[in-house]
Amino acid sequence: MESASEVVLTVPAESSFVGLVRTATSAICAQADFTVDRLDDLRLAIDEACALAIADARPGSDLQVAWTVTGQQVAIEVVSESSSGRPVATNTFAWTVLTALVDEVVTSVTQGRLHIGMRAHGIESVAL
Repeated sequence: MESASEVVLTVPAESSFVGLVRTATSAICAQADFTVDRLDDLRLAIDEACALAIADARPGSDLQVAWTVTGQQVAIEVVSESSSGRPVATNTFAWTVLTALVDEVVTSVTQGRLHIGMRAHGIESVAL
């Protein structure tokens, strides 16, 4: 059984901090030997997830991002205080882009906090 490592970063829920989250995503996944193409996908995915979370975040609140790496798989969770109390709409272009970039995406609201969870593998699977 592979051990998991977790990194948690908390920044203000403002677009000016998304670059820091994107850089952390790239560094963490590079340590897990993700390919350059997968790193590009994850940088775009974290941009979209942060944008969705920030758009619904309460003014002055924080954005918490947690990465859990197990082997060549990463689970990323973006959490913010929700101003609407609703999960992210799944019928938007932003959601379509996000789901195309990672293996799995889920969204929920629990106790007033919006959660966007993503999962990706470092090695792209090839369909035969």
